[in-house]
Amino acid sequence: MEIPMGTQGCFSKSLLLSASILVLWMLQGSQAALHIQKIPEQPQKNQDLLLLVQGVPDTFQDFNWYLGEETYGGTRLFTYIPGIQRPQRDGSAMGQRDIVGFPNGSMLLRRAQPADSGTYQVAVTINSEWTMKAKTEVQVAGWRPQRSQNWALLMMLVTTTSMK
Repeated sequence: MEIPMGTQGCFSKSLLLSASILVLWMLQGSQAALHIQKIPEQPQKNQDLLLLVQGVPDTFQDFNWYLGEETYGGTRLFTYIPGIQRPQRDGSAMGQRDIVGFPNGSMLLRRAQPADSGTYQVAVTINSEWTMKAKTEVQVAGWRPQRSQNWALLMMLVTTTSMK
């Protein structure tokens, strides 16, 4: 079968459009593939916590870890740029935390504390126009006295001391 001369341009454009849509669909699908696995799932106080990132492409520019619902400079824990001599650059949210980044996008929080609980987010920069993101909730278990328990204890102490 022969394709009429005037329709070849339309055929090429529709093929190009179909290919473009397919590529965009594949890119969006791969963004959903980025996942963070917590090891252990329910960390205890003073236990190391690994946030293992799964679904990172073989090649990427860098990744950034954030603590909190927002992702900006003030919530950035660190940036990791693979292939340079000192790949980890600590951010302003790092504070006194002992965190190590790994070339696969994962991070290790050493000696986790209840205050480290919250939303952790990772942004993996593939290129200037494509960033993959994932987030997870972390709850570090640890003994925290309730305010009412403190008040009852204080009242017991005051009562006991004043009776002497």
